[in-house]
Amino acid sequence: MAGTFFIMIACFTWALDTLIRYPLLGAGYSTLQIVLFEHLTLVLFVSPMLWRYRHVYRHMSISGFSCLFFIGGIGSAMGTLAFTEAFHYLNPTVVILLQKLQPIVAILLAYWLLKERIEGHFMQWAAVILFGSFVMMWPDLRQLGDAQWHYSSDTMSIMKGYGYTLIAVIAWGAATVCGKYLSHQHMPANAIMSGRFVAGLLVLLPLALAQSDSLTAMTSVDLSLVVVMALLSGFIGMWFYYQGLKTVPAQLATLAELSFPVFAAAINWLFLDMDLTGYQIAGGLMLIFGNIGLRMKELRKADLAPAA
Repeated sequence: MAGTFFIMIACFTWALDTLIRYPLLGAGYSTLQIVLFEHLTLVLFVSPMLWRYRHVYRHMSISGFSCLFFIGGIGSAMGTLAFTEAFHYLNPTVVILLQKLQPIVAILLAYWLLKERIEGHFMQWAAVILFGSFVMMWPDLRQLGDAQWHYSSDTMSIMKGYGYTLIAVIAWGAATVCGKYLSHQHMPANAIMSGRFVAGLLVLLPLALAQSDSLTAMTSVDLSLVVVMALLSGFIGMWFYYQGLKTVPAQLATLAELSFPVFAAAINWLFLDMDLTGYQIAGGLMLIFGNIGLRMKELRKADLAPAA
């Protein structure tokens, strides 16, 4: 019970992220600057872990380093950039709900790269998840159709919003598979987490140098907000999450994680006045229901495995 509670606390801290990230975008700071400072804060904070796990990094294989760099460079850096940029064009709650497409990406990539079997139930629940995402997007898709592909600022914004959201889904789903691979290699979770932030920063720094004109001076208040956001959702949230995983099976943990979009929707509605349309609520519920079905099947399979 305590493990599930810890995971729900982690989800709550992740949901609070939008209360800081969205206003920072509204203040005129670039997506790159926000994500760069976020990773810089995290690297400074986990630096003791980097020293503690130095022997782990020293003995990693080339494939292990490649996976860790992918988790950080693509998953943490590019995925967070795309996720943050999508807030410019879509309701943040919609962006968060559509991240529930990640299990489909992760399962398909695990089948392709890790040779994990795809069970028969996967297709039926994947169909529910995909249909739920289609329902959420239906009003925007209809608007694109009415525009007859003569681009306007509105239609381009819709396409950019869903495009960035899809990039984040794929990046984070693929990073999950790489994380599975490193876990199979018995790499400690904290070593993966700290290495992830460093790899992300190494990717973001060249981008920042190439786009230095997008970086502006931040006020001390806004800079402190970035630090709070990084520590709250990036470090404290992950600490509670991994504490919960110590006592809760992974399959049950993924069910507890579904409290994240619920928390996010409630917080964004109460504090950012971002309500959802009927289509978005219905589609979001289908996404959550499809994820529950997918995870319950996995949980039942795991329970039956010892008996078999």
